[in-house]
Amino acid sequence: VSILLTKCIRPGHFLSNFGHQKISCKGAVMYRFHKFSCIFVLFLVCIANPCVSAADKAVEGMLPSPGFFEGWAMEGRVTRYIPDNLYMHINGEAELYLPYGFEVLATALFVNVSSQNIALVADVYKMGSLLDAYGIYSYNRNPDAEIVRIGGEGFINESQLMFYQDRYFVRLSASGTVTPERAVFISCGESMAKKISGRPSQPEELEFLKIPGVIPHTERYIAKSVLGYPFFEKGLTAEANLDGEPVRVFVVLNESAKASERTLDQYIIYLKEAGIQPQLDKSMSGKILTVQDPMYKGVIIKQSGRFLAGVTNLKDPQKGILLIDRLQAIIKKP
Repeated sequence: VSILLTKCIRPGHFLSNFGHQKISCKGAVMYRFHKFSCIFVLFLVCIANPCVSAADKAVEGMLPSPGFFEGWAMEGRVTRYIPDNLYMHINGEAELYLPYGFEVLATALFVNVSSQNIALVADVYKMGSLLDAYGIYSYNRNPDAEIVRIGGEGFINESQLMFYQDRYFVRLSASGTVTPERAVFISCGESMAKKISGRPSQPEELEFLKIPGVIPHTERYIAKSVLGYPFFEKGLTAEANLDGEPVRVFVVLNESAKASERTLDQYIIYLKEAGIQPQLDKSMSGKILTVQDPMYKGVIIKQSGRFLAGVTNLKDPQKGILLIDRLQAIIKKP
């Protein structure tokens, strides 16, 4: 790129058709046009080959090792994506990854050398934190999926394997007319997990949802708009069972107790603007709000320091007190 620009900015010359043919040009107008052309060339080069730091480039080293499974090899070269061009790889989903602190993606195609119709794409995403990596993973996980012990947690189906470890989210996807066998996905995932630094562990925030009644593998971390409400900026959700009644529990993570109070006040304002009057009770342990939410039926929320613990989809909001007390007991643990 630097050589190309050096040639471009010589007065009296510019590049035609992005090649190296020099065309004589005189006057300030042609010179300005010439500089614009070079900037445009640089733009195209940067889009195709995004500039990343040495640390981000190291993500490439987390892709599968050669020979991760007999008869498999990488085809082509590794491609990197950053926030500005992630849409080129996962069009329609790129915006979902950004609130989770996405930094860089390294991706490559691996094929069965004896049959080019059998292939898989290996993606490794560097996210903002362990919690963020879990958040993207939990978004993709189906509660009924088969869980595998790779990284912090993984799951596998007929055409994909996904897992998270440390701040990295890994997705392996079948690519080709024939789906790779299960053993290929497992070997590829294990090969990558060994190359990712950090101990396989779960975010400590998940402890908040480890209460009786929560349905396993429905836990999610949502980095933006919990329950679809922008004032619930980020938090955890899970499906639960309360006396045979399907409900949802959630914990909104705020920065401080005052921020938690403001968040609850914003929810109250939203309800009143919708013509709904919530019931708000105050106690020594915090505020408790019960209401018939326009989208989530019966809802009960209790403020506990910087957290808001809640239950939705209740026929009777008062029945949610049992789950609220369980959530609060975990939240208050040192």
